[in-house]
Amino acid sequence: MKRKIIAGFMVAVLAAGCITGCGSSSGDGTESASAGDTLNVLTWEGDVADDQISGFEKEYGVKVNVTYVEDTNTILAKMLQGSNEYDVIDVESAYVKSFVDADLLAPLDYDAITNYDNIEPSYVEKGPIGDEDLKYSLPISGPLYTGVVVNKETCPIEITSFKDLADPALEGQLWCTNATISLYAGALKALGYSPNSSDENELNEAQELLQKIKPNVKAFGASSISSLETGDCSVAYTYDYNMLMCDDKENWDKFEIIPDTTLGYTQYWTIAASSKKQKLANEFINYAYTEDAAAAIANEWGGVPAVKQDLIKDDVDSDYFDNPIMQQFADMWPDHEDLAASDEQTAAMDTLYNELMSGQ
Repeated sequence: MKRKIIAGFMVAVLAAGCITGCGSSSGDGTESASAGDTLNVLTWEGDVADDQISGFEKEYGVKVNVTYVEDTNTILAKMLQGSNEYDVIDVESAYVKSFVDADLLAPLDYDAITNYDNIEPSYVEKGPIGDEDLKYSLPISGPLYTGVVVNKETCPIEITSFKDLADPALEGQLWCTNATISLYAGALKALGYSPNSSDENELNEAQELLQKIKPNVKAFGASSISSLETGDCSVAYTYDYNMLMCDDKENWDKFEIIPDTTLGYTQYWTIAASSKKQKLANEFINYAYTEDAAAAIANEWGGVPAVKQDLIKDDVDSDYFDNPIMQQFADMWPDHEDLAASDEQTAAMDTLYNELMSGQ
């Protein structure tokens, strides 16, 4: 998971459904794009490419305003700023259910998404929790993972489990994400519990494990890439493995992710129920699965594409699909356990995280 979520997020999401009239202000989706129209897209950096945006603008004769966000709370806050402010919203899989339950999303128009067949079938076999039938969401990329990443050349111990991060041999060598749900879900999974657990006793056990790991942590933060590449840390619990392996081919042999420690997730395109430009929003999502748009994303940001590899293999570097993440991520995906943050779990984890950071 990419970001630290604060307590009360789910309460705020449900409140948002009331404030926005449960989507009652949405358009009927029958409007047509016309020259001079503007589409407002709220997304994470790395999920859209410059050439993708310019290509869509040229083809449809419209302007796309892209706003980048840093956490899910920002998405919610921006939606609450005005019912018509954003049309297309990039939502992390663990929070799709929250947005669906709050009636913040409009159903996708599959008649308009004619490029659906370009998507790799395994990535649309089942949607995220809360939208298993993909009524409201479609994947932006292939699989993503948070997990333990090791420098095979410098890590002093063999790591096979999240629990191994508590080994004193790793003192001062561990970088760790500050994303609350990732920390506690990872610990819960290592203890044999569901990463979606809100059981007090199970969360307390996860806290005990994290307290054992904390003395080894050199830094908590949002990006581990610099710490890993400079050798400042030999191990990281991070969501950056995807970017790390796309950053430099030398990293292909240097680093590995430990499968038993991973939490799978992905980002999803959704449309705000309050959008007055739902037809254009569906066309934007459809365009994301064209050869030009998918190749633009791959060439600018790397990563496992949501579309079939054959569609873009001639438009990317000849060894693009030799990157180890391509096959490894695909192999791990069928067995990954979906995450869905609940209000109860989020509040409990945030309290525990504050205690962990304060040393209580």
